[in-house]
Amino acid sequence: MGCFQPKGMNKIVAMQTTNRDYIFTSTADIHKIFSFGKVLGIGAFGKVLSARRRNNNDKQFAIKMIDKKTVKGREAMLANEIYVLQRLDHPNIIKFHEVYQSELYFYICMDKCRGGELMESIPKNQKSYTECQVRGIMVKIFSAIAYIHDQGIIHRDIKPENILFSDCDINSEPKLIDFGLSVKYDAFSYNKLKSGVGTPVYLAPEVIEGTYNEKCDVWSLGVLLFNMLVGYPPFYGKNRQDLYDSIRYQNLIFDKKHWRNISEEVKDLLKRMLNKNSMVRISSKECLQHPWFQLPFNEGIQRASRRSTGFSNTASEDDQRTLYQMLKTYRLGAKFKREVMKVLVNQMNEKDLAKLQFIFKKIDLNNSGIITVQELHHALQQEGSQATLEEIEEIMEKIGYDVDDMDDITLSNSHRSNLRPATIKYSNFLTACIDERRVFTREKLWSIFKYFDTRNENHLSREAIRESFARHGRSVPNEIIDQMIAEVDPLNENRIHFDTFCQMMGLAGVQETLEFKDEPKDPSSLAHSIQ
Repeated sequence: MGCFQPKGMNKIVAMQTTNRDYIFTSTADIHKIFSFGKVLGIGAFGKVLSARRRNNNDKQFAIKMIDKKTVKGREAMLANEIYVLQRLDHPNIIKFHEVYQSELYFYICMDKCRGGELMESIPKNQKSYTECQVRGIMVKIFSAIAYIHDQGIIHRDIKPENILFSDCDINSEPKLIDFGLSVKYDAFSYNKLKSGVGTPVYLAPEVIEGTYNEKCDVWSLGVLLFNMLVGYPPFYGKNRQDLYDSIRYQNLIFDKKHWRNISEEVKDLLKRMLNKNSMVRISSKECLQHPWFQLPFNEGIQRASRRSTGFSNTASEDDQRTLYQMLKTYRLGAKFKREVMKVLVNQMNEKDLAKLQFIFKKIDLNNSGIITVQELHHALQQEGSQATLEEIEEIMEKIGYDVDDMDDITLSNSHRSNLRPATIKYSNFLTACIDERRVFTREKLWSIFKYFDTRNENHLSREAIRESFARHGRSVPNEIIDQMIAEVDPLNENRIHFDTFCQMMGLAGVQETLEFKDEPKDPSSLAHSIQ
C-alpha cells in the first residue's frame, strides 16, 4: 500500500488486489461530501447507510461503511471487490460510484436500491411468483451473470439476498449486488480456485470438493431458479455435512405436487444447470439461448421489449428524437466533457434514465449487456433508418471511446480503432443519448462543477481533478489531466473556470434551457437566481 500527496491535498492511497492490480481511494472527509441517513443493513464487516450528496439532493446512494479492524490483514480482498465493481457496467448490476477511507473506516458508495430482496418482493396478493414472473426477472439476472463471466469475473455468492430491486415493484430492475467474494479468473487461475466460499445451500458440488471455475455461478443460479419456482431448494440436509452429501450425490427431483403446472422447458433448463459435472453443465451464455426464455410472456410481468416491435415509438414526449438522431448527433467533444458526462449520468435517478434503459435492452437482443454492430444495425433498420454498416461503425467508434484508454496519447486514430472492439457499453450508451438541451441547466452544471472542485476554489486545477478521479478508485496520469485542461483552457491558466466549463458542455444549450434576469457574479448564488 502506498500513497500520493500533492501539497495541500488529501492523500490518494493505492491498494493492491490479490492479483496485484491497483485501485486508489481518496482520504477526503466523506462527511463533508455526503449527509448520511438511516442504516439499511448490518453485516460482519460493517454496515450500509443511506446517503445524499450535500450539494445535490436529487439522488440517494447506499454507502458501505467497513470497519478497518474487521478487514485488517485482508485489505486485498476489499481491493478485489472495489476493482471488480469499477469494471462492471450493466443495467442489472449495482453501480459503483466512489471509494474513500478514514483512519477508522473504508467507504464504498453505490446506487441505492429502494426495493426489497428477491424473495421478499413477491406481490402481496400472491403466495409465490408465477413462472412467467420468474422468467421476466431471471432473464435479467442471467444476463448480468453472463456479462460478468465475459469480463472474467466469478461472483461466488449468488443467493436471493444478493439480488435487490431498484424500486418497490417487481417490474423495476433487479440488481446483482455484493461482490465481496468475487474473483477475477482466466484459464491459468482455474487451478487456484480452491477455497469453498459462498452460502452452503447454493454451493456447487465442485466448490465443496475444492476445484472449480465460473460454472459454479450457473449452479447457484439453478438453485435460485428452482427455489423461486416452488419455494424450497433442490438439495437440503439436517446439517451441513448432510447438505453437502445431498448436493454431491442426490438426483434432481421434480415432485408432481409442486411441479405439475410448471413447464417442461424450465425443467430441462434446470437439469442442464444443476448437472453435477461442471464440464457438461450449460454455461451462463448458453442459458440465455435456452427455449424457456423464448416462451411468450402472456401473464404476470410483461417485458417492455416484447410489447413493441419497432423503435420509432421510443422517444418520450419531451424528447422526440429517433434512435438514429440520438446517436448521430453525439459529439466526441473534449476528453474532460466525457468525464463530466459520466458523473452526470451517475447522479441521475433510475426513473430519469428509464426510457434509455428500455431502448438499450431493446437493442441488446442477446442480453449480453453490451451493444454490437449487428444489434445496432438491426435496431436502426427497424426504425426505418438507412444507416450503412460503415456509418454505424463510425458512430460506435465515437460512443465507445474511453479516456481510460491510456494509449490515447501515443496511438494514432487508425491504430487505436483497430484495437478497440466495435461495441457500446451501457453507460456510454446512456451518455450518448442524454438530451443535453433538457439536462444542461446552469444549476445542474454548477452542481457537477463543484463535484470536481474538490478544493473548493471555484476553479478546477489538475490536483482537484486528480482527487475527483481518486474518489472513483482511479489514478489518471498528470499528462492526461493536463491534456483535458489544455483542450478547454483558452487563456493557458492551467485551470478551468465555471464559464469555460459551461462553454465546454455547450453554452448554447444551456442558454436555451434557462433564462436569467442578471447573470450572478458569484456562481454559488446561481441556484437562487433561476427563474
